Amino acid sequence: MKPLTVTEAKPRLGNLVDRALRSEPIFLRRGKRIIQIVPAAMPDPIPVLPEGALTMTEERVAFINSMPAEADPLGR
Repeated sequence: MKPLTVTEAKPRLGNLVDRALRSEPIFLRRGKRIIQIVPAAMPDPIPVLPEGALTMTEERVAFINSMPAEADPLGR
């Protein structure tokens, strides 16, 4: 399909969106610039963790602090 101008696309926008949702390539032109209408891929929502879920216990902090320096994966 050749690119349509925005003026040409306005009265046909609903039809163009339906075609884009069926994976047809839809291109619009404004001057020399061209865009493509494609279905959006929505990301999964970021999970909400309960307050304190990432807090380390005192035992875990003590264990990490007791590790020898050569065992440090970051080489610190």
